[in-house]
Amino acid sequence: MTMHAKFLAAATAIIVATPSLAEEARLSAVYSLPATNDLMQSYFAFVDDVNANGAGILQIDLRGGTEALPRNEQMNAVSRGIIDLYFGPAGYYQRQIPELTPLDAASVPADKLRAAGLHEAIDAGTRERAGVAFLGAMGTGYNFQFYTITEPKIDDDGTMDMTDLKIRGGASYDPMYQALGIARVDVPAGDIYTALERGLVEGIGFTTIGVSSAGWQDFLKYRIFPTWRQGNTIIAANAAKFDGLTEEQRSYLMEMIEKHEMLAYDAAKALEAENTEALAAAGVQDVVLTGAGEAEITAAFQDTFWVNVASNLGEDKAAEYRAIVDKANGS
Repeated sequence: MTMHAKFLAAATAIIVATPSLAEEARLSAVYSLPATNDLMQSYFAFVDDVNANGAGILQIDLRGGTEALPRNEQMNAVSRGIIDLYFGPAGYYQRQIPELTPLDAASVPADKLRAAGLHEAIDAGTRERAGVAFLGAMGTGYNFQFYTITEPKIDDDGTMDMTDLKIRGGASYDPMYQALGIARVDVPAGDIYTALERGLVEGIGFTTIGVSSAGWQDFLKYRIFPTWRQGNTIIAANAAKFDGLTEEQRSYLMEMIEKHEMLAYDAAKALEAENTEALAAAGVQDVVLTGAGEAEITAAFQDTFWVNVASNLGEDKAAEYRAIVDKANGS
């Protein structure tokens, strides 16, 4: 063999023996909240961070929000592998994927939920039902409460009469609203201003953030306490797409998700304080229910919540989820 032939043979051997570098992964993503919604800013920060530091490893391509894909089609698109990632409320899809529901009963930051095993338990259920991987809880740090246009009617026993009030709320609010006698009106977040302006609703069930930045204080004049549920905005992925990433790519993505879960928590707490200040400046009055009034609101959520989970998932599965949530909340 000539020297040239030996060189070529050696070079070929090196090429064969050297593993090929994985191509940069590109994940498409959609979101279901308006881009101007305060909650979306944490998602945008997450995407920017992933893309800025993930060259050669992983990039996220934002396809847009409901203008790109209607809200009721987004999770189906992820399940079918048409879109890789979903950003937004889990509540929009809890009838379709009831395994997402237990997240609502949590009251602690995402790191405690993950440590208690809630992420893992939800992920197992969503994979089996819909081929969807549950990756992160971006909705800790804020809660839900009622806001009304007119002054609430407080009965002699201290409870608030909400019978037949037309209050905005998603499908996941049904059990609680029914317990309180509320007439639930399903209005996407992007249409709340118009619904209030046209008198289609008399109030809203919404988060402790985002109200003032959306301008809804133009109509809403009362903020009701207690709060009754933690946020449930999430990151979900097509399971096959996520599993098909290399170990390096999955590790990088999950490192970023866990980082931004807690940054989102901190951001939510700051936004909550800003919202409170802005609403007070706009003249929105706080109505703080105590005693029987507070207990009624709390019970309307808690007493119906796990009953609803059990009706959808069975008693054993509901008990399994509740044990994990109780462990997290007590940590």
